[in-house]
Amino acid sequence: LTAFVMKSFGKAKRYIYIDEAYVDEAKAWLDHKQQDNGCFASVGQLIHTNLEGGVDYEVTLSAYVTAAMLELNYTTTDPVVSRSLACLKNAYPQVKSAYAKALLFYTFTLAGDELMRTTLITSLDSNSKVSGGGRHWSRANDGSAPDSLEVEMTSYVLLALMSGPKLPGFDLSYSASIVSWLSQQQNAFGGFKSKQDTVVALQALAKYSVATYSPQGAVTVTVTSPSGLKNTFNVAQSNRLLYQETRLQKVSGDYSISAEGKGCVYVQFNLQYFVPPAVPHAHSPYFILAVASGNCSVQNPALEVVVAVVYNGKHSETNMVVIDVKPLSGFVVNETSVHHVNSNTNSTDGAVKRVDQIDGRAVIYLNGLTHGSLMVYTMTIVQDVTVQKQKPAVVKVYNYYEP
Repeated sequence: LTAFVMKSFGKAKRYIYIDEAYVDEAKAWLDHKQQDNGCFASVGQLIHTNLEGGVDYEVTLSAYVTAAMLELNYTTTDPVVSRSLACLKNAYPQVKSAYAKALLFYTFTLAGDELMRTTLITSLDSNSKVSGGGRHWSRANDGSAPDSLEVEMTSYVLLALMSGPKLPGFDLSYSASIVSWLSQQQNAFGGFKSKQDTVVALQALAKYSVATYSPQGAVTVTVTSPSGLKNTFNVAQSNRLLYQETRLQKVSGDYSISAEGKGCVYVQFNLQYFVPPAVPHAHSPYFILAVASGNCSVQNPALEVVVAVVYNGKHSETNMVVIDVKPLSGFVVNETSVHHVNSNTNSTDGAVKRVDQIDGRAVIYLNGLTHGSLMVYTMTIVQDVTVQKQKPAVVKVYNYYEP
C-alpha cells in the first residue's frame, strides 16, 4: 500500500500540488524494510491470499515495490533498487506462479534488463491461454471463470510489452490478442473485477492506445437488429473521445455489426437482467446464516438481524471481507445499531473496519476472517414503509479484492 501511494503521489505531481516530502518519506520507509538478501519484508496485511507463503509472495511484494520506484524514475543505480533487482533475479528460478512472473516481466522491463525480459516472456507465452482471438493467463489448474487476479496478471504482461522495446516474436498483433481478452472482461461502467485489477488494466490499455494511435482515420459502425433496424455510429478525429450509446429496441435476437473506414473502435453490448437469489454454492469458502426476529404485530416494528459467518476456504485466513446486508422491503437499517456493529474491534479476527449505509443496506467491511472461526454480527432494521407480499431479503459475503 505504501508503494502504491508513493507511486500515485509521484505521478500526480504533474497535475496537482503534492508535497515532495510525502514521496521522499515513503521511499525512506520502504528502504528500511529491505532485507539483507535485497528483497522487502512483508509488513501489515496480505492482499492476495492466493500468493500466501513461499518464494512467490516475497518475489511479488519485492517486484511491486521495485516497479513503483522505477516508475518514479529511481534508476537501477539506486542502491535499494539495485539490491532488490539482484534478489529478484536470484529468486526467479524458484518462481512458479504466472502472477509473479507477469509482475517480474514488468519490473525487469522498467529496469531495462532485456535478457530477463526475453526469459520471462518465453516462459509466460508457453503458459498462455488462447481462445476466441484473445490471449490471457490464468491460475494453474483453475477452471473457474476469470477473476481479478487473472485480469491483473494479464494486464501486467501487456503493460510490460508496451513499456519496453519490441521483443522478437511479440509484436503489436500479439499485444492485440491480449487487449481483445481484456476488453471482454470490462464491465458496462468501464471497470473490471475489482479496483486493484482495474488500475493495472486501464494503465496497460492506455499504453496500448498510445502505441497504436493514429492522427487520421474515420470509422462508421452500423448495428443491425433482427428486424433490419439500423443504428449508426460515426467515429472521427473530432469525436473520437466521445462516448456514444443507444438503447436496443428488441433485446432478444441476433444482432450484426459492420464497420467501414480506417481506424480502430471499441464496441460493447451490455445486457442487464434480474435473476433469483443464488443458492449458496457447495464449494463456497463462506458459510453464512442470517436470522431476523422481532414483534411484527406492532406499528413500525423493529427486527434484530443476526448474521453469522464462518470461513472454510483453503487459506488460514482471508484478507478484507464484505458483508452486504439488504433489509426486507420497506425496512431500513437503524443508524444506532450500525454504530454498535462498527465498535466490534476487540479482535483483529473479524474486526469491523467500516460500515456504510447505501440505499438502506448495511455494507460491513471486515479486517479478515480466520479459518473455522464463527463470527456473529448484530444490527436492527426498522420498518419505514409498509409493503405487502414481502420477499426474502439477501445477505451476501465476499472477498473485497476478488468479488
